[in-house]
Amino acid sequence: MCLIAEIVHSCSNEKVAQAAVASIGSDFAGKVGATASAYGMSIGAFTAHAVRRFDQSVGEDEKKVLRQAMRGSDQPILYGLRRILLPVVETID
Repeated sequence: MCLIAEIVHSCSNEKVAQAAVASIGSDFAGKVGATASAYGMSIGAFTAHAVRRFDQSVGEDEKKVLRQAMRGSDQPILYGLRRILLPVVETID
């Protein structure tokens, strides 16, 4: 299974998605949590929704770029999830 497909499969589950975001780190999890809260969602629900939307809305070129970026990472699944979430996470100052 492709790593992106693994992210989509695993993180479409809200509990897995929440645990994965927490594994990325507390600063990032705080940003995801603040954005999720602004939409009235839990971190897990927001992440699962964002991952499914990414899978449905981006083309093969974007997925190829993500696959290449993930290839050099020590934790490619978490790195890929972070890259998927970054564009949809609001910066809270």
